[in-house]
Amino acid sequence: MDKKMTRSSRHQLNAKQRNSKKAASVIGTSLIFLPIAGNLLPLGAQATEYEQQEAVSQQAFIDSIGYSAASVASSNDLYASVMIAQALLESSYGTSGLASAPNYNLFGVKGSYGGQTVYMPTKEYLNGEWVTLTEPFRSYPSYADSFQDHANVLMSAHYAGAWRSNTTSYMDATAALTGRYATDPNYADKLNWLISTYGLTAYDWGSSETSVTATDQSTIGQSTETATISGQSYTVASGDTLWGIAENFGVSVDQLMAMNGLSAELITVGQTLQV
Repeated sequence: MDKKMTRSSRHQLNAKQRNSKKAASVIGTSLIFLPIAGNLLPLGAQATEYEQQEAVSQQAFIDSIGYSAASVASSNDLYASVMIAQALLESSYGTSGLASAPNYNLFGVKGSYGGQTVYMPTKEYLNGEWVTLTEPFRSYPSYADSFQDHANVLMSAHYAGAWRSNTTSYMDATAALTGRYATDPNYADKLNWLISTYGLTAYDWGSSETSVTATDQSTIGQSTETATISGQSYTVASGDTLWGIAENFGVSVDQLMAMNGLSAELITVGQTLQV
């Protein structure tokens, strides 16, 4: 038997619709068909368990690309925080097929890279209407290669307004990219929101804005476990990254990897590292 919708159920439905509209306004500018990684808005006090789990997944993706972004940005006069925020927008937190392994294309760059190409459906605005085309996109060996290729683009004179040497903060850089890198008039606002929400300035090495590590953030509703330090060893806690641990102990990531015989930037909770 059909039942009439109660006032409470109508209120819940309207609330969900409003939240969906808000999320859509923050999602990035990529025209590739991307699965959206949930609500991009900050988690509130009434966040569901699903939203909390998704926030942890989003933070895990940021942790997985943070060191690559920081390394590339620091070597190319760029803000890692801005590059990471762009990657989040363009790849829907790394959930798109183009951004996932084995393609690692975080920025929707078309063409070929080292002879490697992957074909993906994308929307193009032609002759006054949207049409679906299958286009070639660059396929990278790793996230680091994707960031370096993106840095090569940003280091052209066209984007000089986004260079660290020409700015006083990441906000100057995001403003400079608006209307140049992306036509979206709200592009800077979207990047600034992501940078602030996820504390991405932690990856801007050498910046006065770098005051905390990315794993210290509580803005996404997750708690950080207390790490255990014993002598010259460190027990990996939930949310830790090699970059964050290295910074805390005043060593480089390369040194930390060498001391522990690591060949990749992967660590697990409970693992003991020599520091």
